[in-house]
Amino acid sequence: MMALRLGWMRDDAPYMAICTLGLLSVLRAADREATAAWVGDDESRRLEIDTRLDAEACAVALAQAPLPDVSLPPWPTRNPQALGPSLATTARPLDTYRHLVDAAGEAERRLLRAVATDQMLTKGGVPARTRLLRGAKSDLSAFKPLRSASPASLADELRHGPSFQPGGSGAALGLVPEVQTFGGTTGRDPESTGAVSPLLSRLLRHGILALPPSGASRRGKRVVGGPLVTEAGELSWPRWTMACGPRELRAVYSLATVHAAVPDAPALRARGVDAVFRSAPEQLSTTVAVFRWGRRVA
Repeated sequence: MMALRLGWMRDDAPYMAICTLGLLSVLRAADREATAAWVGDDESRRLEIDTRLDAEACAVALAQAPLPDVSLPPWPTRNPQALGPSLATTARPLDTYRHLVDAAGEAERRLLRAVATDQMLTKGGVPARTRLLRGAKSDLSAFKPLRSASPASLADELRHGPSFQPGGSGAALGLVPEVQTFGGTTGRDPESTGAVSPLLSRLLRHGILALPPSGASRRGKRVVGGPLVTEAGELSWPRWTMACGPRELRAVYSLATVHAAVPDAPALRARGVDAVFRSAPEQLSTTVAVFRWGRRVA
């Protein structure tokens, strides 16, 4: 095994936990023993991926990993931008959603389950949608085909960090603080044109597919939740110090104390977690919000 050091990854980045899980999910096909952990002293911890693959092999796996084709499912409306409004045009949205899931191919079924859950319905009877996607104005258009990226360029980003290039609005999904969404543009400043990292774009999508939403009961109210979703739609994520594969990471993300108003530090340390970060969505318009850098709460 060797260590792929992602020294550029910030522990307070709202995309960190999603991208890490996305990378491990992709690597499983070539290295089922790959794990991730934050190593080093508290002030100088860095994310390391233990894998038998080098950066080039990891990049090849990422370049070849299939993503869902949003043009394949027989959507209720033509070329929908978002799942909820499309389902809402039918007489029985829940039945329509379940039919789409049953009839979909494996990748498209993962997309449907990652975007919405039938464990929680809106007032109109539509399956509730994930709380992770904020920057994209719509969830299905966020999964339209990405521009091709060479394994060499992806390997360079893995080693040195995201390389932002001109790209379309919404590419950040609301999870990349460096690339905010301001109405019709996605960039570091409101005046900028689009900017997108080929690496983060892929890791985020694979991570979102690996973190499907679920129904949850909070203070007597039924809401849509998920491993990273805390009260009021906030995201909370841990910094873990033990080697974790995809299954173990999802369990750590879901720890009750990670999402408590005041996380229990001793209980966290006993589970191999030495810090927790939290970020609330900041609304930029009626349809767009973004998650800023997380604040440390434990």
